[in-house]
Amino acid sequence: MLHRLLLLLTVLAGLGIAATIGMRNYRGAHSLVEADPPSALLKTPAAAGIAGLRAVSFTSRDRIRLTAWYRAPGTGAVVIVTHGTNSDRASMLPELKVLTEAGFGVLAFDWPGLGTSQGAVRWDGQARRALAAALDWVSAQPGVDPARIGGLGFSIGANVMTAVAASDPRLRAVILEAPSSAFADYFRLHFTRWGIFSEWPARWAVRNSGLLEEGFEPVNRVSGIAPRPILLISGTEDTEVSPELVMKVFAAAGEPKALWVVPHANHGGYSEVARAAYSRRITDFFARALANPTTSTLGDRRSDTGDDPGFAERITAFDTGHPCIRYR
Repeated sequence: MLHRLLLLLTVLAGLGIAATIGMRNYRGAHSLVEADPPSALLKTPAAAGIAGLRAVSFTSRDRIRLTAWYRAPGTGAVVIVTHGTNSDRASMLPELKVLTEAGFGVLAFDWPGLGTSQGAVRWDGQARRALAAALDWVSAQPGVDPARIGGLGFSIGANVMTAVAASDPRLRAVILEAPSSAFADYFRLHFTRWGIFSEWPARWAVRNSGLLEEGFEPVNRVSGIAPRPILLISGTEDTEVSPELVMKVFAAAGEPKALWVVPHANHGGYSEVARAAYSRRITDFFARALANPTTSTLGDRRSDTGDDPGFAERITAFDTGHPCIRYR
């Protein structure tokens, strides 16, 4: 009798532990498709501290109204900026300030279902079409040179940026901050510690999110961006998307390419730990890559074939004070 009671208690304890593991991993995975409350800044773009920044909206190819901030460029070059999960465009203010201070125009929009954009959160074709709609909208704005549009994406925003840039040459240069090589790699990093007890609940949580979609993983799509320049950024302390996952994307990318692993940086927040270097790197990258073709030999070559032999060296060798790795 005692033996059976102990066996029953053991089974119940095991089921309780399994249920706890499953629930924690379900919640962790489901957070990738949840929407946090919108930032208060979205209602008052003037409070963002960027002169000329205004609220705009446009409609995606899925007929979803997307809300955004826009600052017109001073010299024709504009950068589309995309945020990550559980956030909105306000989370990219450090990048927006650096770019606008350097004279670039910016367009930062909320993904469907996040911030104040309509729709549900999905990271498949819906997100790619949203970014394509942003390209459509900004290309038609007065003062924008359609041949001088760049992209900067963070985290899953970088994943979507990679997929779109690989097939849309309107994005002339891209910076990818903390892109995951593939969601499968991210999944293994975070949700397989306890085998099926952690993996299956996590998969169930994102089953309708588009995250499990195959064929658009950055590691498989990034090569399509070449010969347009690409800069990847990671942080040495990033436990969300580890530097190893970013390095996989870098290894798969074509030239010209560069990788900067920011010392002491976590998942984002690069300007907080290396403000001067961060500002210099992203503005120098876009200044070279989006140079005015009417006044720059580099611009002429880029717009034709992108085969300037010195271009790769110029965009990778910014300085020697921080890690900057190149593969051939």
